[in-house]
Amino acid sequence: MKKDYYEILGVPRNASQDEIKRAYKKLIKKWHPDLNPNNREEAEKKFKEIQEAYEVLSDPEKRAMYDKFGYVGDVPPSGGGGGYSYDGRIPSLDEILKEFFGETFGGFFGKSFGGEDIFDVFFGEGTSTRGRERQRTKRGEDIEIVLTIDFKEAISGGRRTIKYERYDKCSHCGGTGAEPGSGYRTCPKCGGTGYIRQESRTPFGYFVTQTVCDMCGGTGRIIEKVCHVCGGTGRVKTPRSITVNIPAGVSDGTRLRIPGGGHIGENGGDYGDLYITIRVKEDYRFKRSGSDLIYETTIDYTEALLGTVIEVPLPEGGTTTLKIPSGTAHGTIFRLKKMGVPDQYGRRGDLLVKVYVDIPKKLSRKEKKLLEEIAKLKGLK
Repeated sequence: MKKDYYEILGVPRNASQDEIKRAYKKLIKKWHPDLNPNNREEAEKKFKEIQEAYEVLSDPEKRAMYDKFGYVGDVPPSGGGGGYSYDGRIPSLDEILKEFFGETFGGFFGKSFGGEDIFDVFFGEGTSTRGRERQRTKRGEDIEIVLTIDFKEAISGGRRTIKYERYDKCSHCGGTGAEPGSGYRTCPKCGGTGYIRQESRTPFGYFVTQTVCDMCGGTGRIIEKVCHVCGGTGRVKTPRSITVNIPAGVSDGTRLRIPGGGHIGENGGDYGDLYITIRVKEDYRFKRSGSDLIYETTIDYTEALLGTVIEVPLPEGGTTTLKIPSGTAHGTIFRLKKMGVPDQYGRRGDLLVKVYVDIPKKLSRKEKKLLEEIAKLKGLK
């Protein structure tokens, strides 16, 4: 039996192009494989028939040939099909929207909107419950705080108590925004839907857009008597104090996230997060290179020749001694193991001591005389 394209789309044989398009839009929502992840195989089979029927009936020349001969093409089918050479490719949801509206909407699918929701908006099939709920409940805003700590605290870590303000649920109205004993009434602007619909006619039919009602904010209702404490927002600013663990070895610019530490959401939405950016005060004595610290010092040329012992400051306070052997060259680096910065696993880097040798530009008469005698002994003079 030949395929009946009119029956596949569910339209009469005298259907107008607008009726064919409306039927196709309806079937897209029902049978497109991307909207049927749990029944994809059956949906693909069904949608291929729908796509084939639409490609023929939406083209005036192909439709005329199909109506006259029962097939489309140069050779009539041997059976089992309508005769149209369909390649079997299933267009994506984004391609379908581009065909109808001349642009892509790829960012909507599977992200801010689900496939059903975006088709509800653009094809005017009503508002989904999930879309309404997303407008009614809104996650709270995040809070950003900058915490400045000393270099020593950055190395050793510690605990800090932070005080700040955030929005919490209004205790007077319980977060409803309505004065206790008061109720709500249906929004007169949107009639309780939470959305304002606008229709415009295009060559492809009616183009329907929906925007959140600016009077009720998408809730579909208006408070009869606003809470005198929060002003109808359901939220009030309250002081808050939390203790934060500063990890040992934290570097400047590190961002700590405290889940649920931000503002409470509107209409029962979840709390946002608290982000703490760590700023570390510089210690002029040290330079940091990953988990290593670099300390630079200068010794006299006689100390470099004869050897000496110097004191080296430690990042967490106190000092340690370092033996400088005789004959030390300018720019020599000595490594004090595990005296640097701890990493996230508790392993410490090293403290690198870079030694510069001070060669005087001018010598006293006595120094010059002694050096000349040394030069004679070495046969240099």
